[in-house]
Formats: sequence, C-alpha cells, structure tokens
Amino acid sequence: MAESDEQLVETFHTIGGDEPLQELVERHIPDVRAMVGRMVFDQDLADDLTQEVFLRALRGIGTFQGRSKFSTWLYRIAMNTTHAHLARAARSPVDYDSELAEHPPAEGPGPEQMAIGGETLSKVDAAIRGLSPKLRAAIVLTTLQQMDVREAARIEGCSRATMYWRLHEARRQLRTQLDEYLS
Repeated sequence: MAESDEQLVETFHTIGGDEPLQELVERHIPDVRAMVGRMVFDQDLADDLTQEVFLRALRGIGTFQGRSKFSTWLYRIAMNTTHAHLARAARSPVDYDSELAEHPPAEGPGPEQMAIGGETLSKVDAAIRGLSPKLRAAIVLTTLQQMDVREAARIEGCSRATMYWRLHEARRQLRTQLDEYLS
C-alpha cells in the first residue's frame, strides 16, 4: 500500500532523503500543471510556473503542518504563484501569440466535426480567458479540476460563500459571453 502524502511528508521530516519528495512531485505534477495551464492558456508558461510551484513547495515543506491535506497546501501554492504571475502580466502586458490550451481530439469524429469542436473549444477557452483571475480560478478548481467548493475555498483562501459567489458570477459571465455562439 502506497504511503499517503502526509506520511511521505512525515517520512521526509523524520528521515530525510529525496525519495519522499520525489514521490510527492511525481504524484502531483500532472494535476498542478493541468490546473496552472488552464489558468494561463500557455503550455510553456504552465511548465515554467509548475516548476516554480514545486520549487516553492519543496523550499517550504518545513512549514507544512498538516492542518489541511497536502494537496490543498500544494494547490494553494500553485494558485498563489499563478495569481502573482497574472497580476505581474496585467501590470506589464507583453504582446505575443500564446497558444490556446491543448485539447486532445475525441476519437472518431470526422474533419467537419473536429473543426466545429475545435471552434467551440476556442470560444470556451477565450471566454474563460476573459474572466478575472479569481473567477477563472473558481471555474478551474471546481469544474475542470473537479474539487469540491470547500477545498477550492481553502486553496483560494476565501470562505465557501465567496467561492459560491465566484462560481455563480463566473458562470453568469460565461453564459453571457457564449450565449450568442451557443444559441
């Protein structure tokens, strides 16, 4: 039976060594990268930010006290890192062509359906990109990462009521932006 995240952290604190940390990174890197990628819509940037997240987490692992799940603590670092990047980018925008988040094609559709599907994904991506970082985080954490509202609120450092409001507002804005297209 594999050790839990919290057991791996305890093993690291007690014995040391790289193995527990390596296991934690391997377990969580796909989810952290996916979450960050859905926030920034640039896969190369997502890779860079994911690396920064894990560097921060590994440097600060001594501060993890087990009051929440390790994954919640890690995802909070990821969201804080992403929010900080988005705030810096908003203060000094740079013109460049970023690729939209990659979406693997579904198996089986023909070229016409693939084109329609790709266009739909592009519209949805653009609508999500148009949300403020806090509203985007609410959608990414609860809908795309499938976290419950309580955990998403812990990660974002807000109340459940605030997270519910952010979800409601994000969905309202997405409906408004996509209504013409989907009607």
